[in-house]
Amino acid sequence: MRELIDKEIFSGADVTSDEAIAAHCKRTVKTGYHAVGTCKMGQDSDPAAVLDTSLRVRGTRGLRVVDAFLMPTIVSGNTNAAVMAAAGKAAGLILA
Repeated sequence: MRELIDKEIFSGADVTSDEAIAAHCKRTVKTGYHAVGTCKMGQDSDPAAVLDTSLRVRGTRGLRVVDAFLMPTIVSGNTNAAVMAAAGKAAGLILA
């Protein structure tokens, strides 16, 4: 039976110590933060709220925000589920 793994390519066979692994991670690991929280939603009395409670952009007509920008902070998991929930709520608001 042939081996499925021939050799280690990444990070390399020489990366074995904790220090070498940490250095490798510092060189190669990237974050994938999603942009959230740029369009605060809030009550009419909140001057910092860009969106009203129906996700409408204040001062415009016919414009809503239905994405991660309406979240106050990034969620601890993938933003997809939270955006899907917001989109479901927005669909109901738009249809009403």
